[in-house]
Amino acid sequence: MPALRLRLRRTEEPEVRESFELNGSLDDIRDRFGVVKVEADYVPREVVEPTDPVPIIVGPRRERKLADARWGLFPFWARDAVYADLHRLPAMPSFGGLIRRRRCIVPGTALVTLATSGRLLSVVRLMPRDGSVFGMAGLYEEFVGAGGRHLRAFTIVTVDRRGAHGSHRTRMPLLLGGEEADRWLDAAGNAADDMPPVHFHLPDEERWVARTFIRRLARRARV
Repeated sequence: MPALRLRLRRTEEPEVRESFELNGSLDDIRDRFGVVKVEADYVPREVVEPTDPVPIIVGPRRERKLADARWGLFPFWARDAVYADLHRLPAMPSFGGLIRRRRCIVPGTALVTLATSGRLLSVVRLMPRDGSVFGMAGLYEEFVGAGGRHLRAFTIVTVDRRGAHGSHRTRMPLLLGGEEADRWLDAAGNAADDMPPVHFHLPDEERWVARTFIRRLARRARV
């Protein structure tokens, strides 16, 4: 009698994307970060993905402006182009100039984690309980594109999975309060090995809440 062969069905790992939302009003962003000049074409977004255009805050207090930028340094698929590891940055010469002269704040209204498993989509939105706009520490670069157009691209500074809500994301953006935001942007000229010294925050359970939404994806039509 031939032996029975049991074929175990391999469980597919869910496809996970970590992004953020920027869905506040322009006035909220301007008031939250003391912006004195708006140079960005602001469009609210429920999900911001790498290479998407999104405004960033740059400049010291009296010159602070909201400027157009693209999420993801060039090339955007390179390590640290989208999320830059805080603990790796001081040892990376390519980031030394950005730390000294190209610090920015990336505004957001929620951290979004999307996980697709089969036909199910799970969306976790991690956000302040009061619905306010928050700021993430970032670094940006400037360059001249085709036709002489002035362009900016940025990366978000993160740490690995940690904090009260660390189970929801593999990379946690570093958050800046009011005074910390000023110190982060006013720190021009600081050496890379001086980083932080700004005090960063992580989402806590008292001021932040995680909301999960699950829905079934439409079945793809057969060709």
